[in-house]
Amino acid sequence: MSGLINPKRSPEESAYALLIELVRAQRVPVCSADNIDELLSIYDRAVQHFKPEERADTKRQPT
Repeated sequence: MSGLINPKRSPEESAYALLIELVRAQRVPVCSADNIDELLSIYDRAVQHFKPEERADTKRQPT
């Protein structure tokens, strides 16, 4: 296993891996109650970024 994660197949796992790497690289502050909310916000934004966007022509129209 290469350790690489396909963001299209697993956006949550990809966001988690990104957050871990940001913490390891000391790009985000940790160990504070206020920072937990910021870490969760980063995770949520990364998940939304990695989720595939639905194209307008592929959305199911109500009948």
